[in-house]
This record gives sequence, C-alpha cells and structure tokens, in this order.
Amino acid sequence: MVKERNPEKNRRPDKPGSSDDFIIGPVIHVRQSKKLENNIMVLDYLPEGKGFGQTKQREPIVQGIGTTWFSILEITAERGGGFKQLAEYSVPKGVESGPLKKVKRRISINDLTNTGHEVLNEAILKIIKKNEKRFVSFFNKAQPITNRIHSLQLIPGIGKKLMWEIIDDRKRLPYLSFSDIEERVKISDIRNPV
Repeated sequence: MVKERNPEKNRRPDKPGSSDDFIIGPVIHVRQSKKLENNIMVLDYLPEGKGFGQTKQREPIVQGIGTTWFSILEITAERGGGFKQLAEYSVPKGVESGPLKKVKRRISINDLTNTGHEVLNEAILKIIKKNEKRFVSFFNKAQPITNRIHSLQLIPGIGKKLMWEIIDDRKRLPYLSFSDIEERVKISDIRNPV
C-alpha cells in the first residue's frame, strides 16, 4: 500500500489556472508541458481586426502558423504594421516591444480567413524547405506505433510497400535530404505527397 507523505501537496489549487501542474490520483504529480512557438509565418493580416463593433475598439490582427509546432495563432499587432504574407516574425512573450503585441489565442484551421486558407499550403512547404534536416530525420528515426501500423504510414501516399522500401533503404545509409529520399526510393515529390 502506498502512503501519502504530504497530503497538502496533492491538494488541487483553489483557483483554476493558478498552477501549471495537475494531479493524477492520490500520489502521482505530473507537470504539464506547453509547446510554445518562437516564430510565426504570416498567413493573413487584418488591419481593421475581425468581427463587428466600432472601428476604434478593434485591433489589427495577424493570423500565422508557428514554424516549430505548426500551431495556428491569432496575434494582435501594431497599427500600420504592413505585414507581408509568408514573412517570418518572432512571437511576443510577455512585455516586448515589436510589430506584434501579444498572442490572442490559438485558432483552428476553420477560423482562418479565406486568404489564410489559400496561403497555408505554401507556408507549410516553405517551413519544411527551411528546416529540411529536421523533417528528413523523421524518415531516418520513424518507429512503429503498434504491431500493425508504422508512423511512416501516417504520411499520405505511403502504404506498406513504400514504407518497407524506406525502412530497408535507411538501414544501409541514413537519408541526407528530400532529394536523397526521392532518388533512392523512387518517389516523385516526398515534400508534397497529397
């Protein structure tokens, strides 16, 4: 039987959101990890903000996609910022002065404007091209999820046959770039499988 050494430690905080920790069961204590973005790529800039209301109350908004975790964010911006699509800016953390003020919220793909939807695919491809080593390492390190499915099969266009070709070929020599994968496995464009 497990004894609780300090019952006060397992107590829930009085105010919601007053702690980044949460408790599972009577003894286990788990720290919640936050995946924060350092940079975003601008998908759309709304100089008059979104929604209804007086123009003076609305703030300019930038919709962008994070370059690390691909989080889609809505960020308030300075007036007259003139943000260009597919330009990269650092995400404000706390009290910083810059063209972007603060992260308003995370949004889903359905909350993007029509312009944001049109540019999203191009932005993702640009991020992948910029961080090619990071994404190629996935092909070198990908492991099975269960006995029946491999993480490579989650990529659209890769079935069992192509998965086994990739796995067998990477045993001989790790992949160095997307063009290396395309040449050795005979895939037309691995960056854009859909």
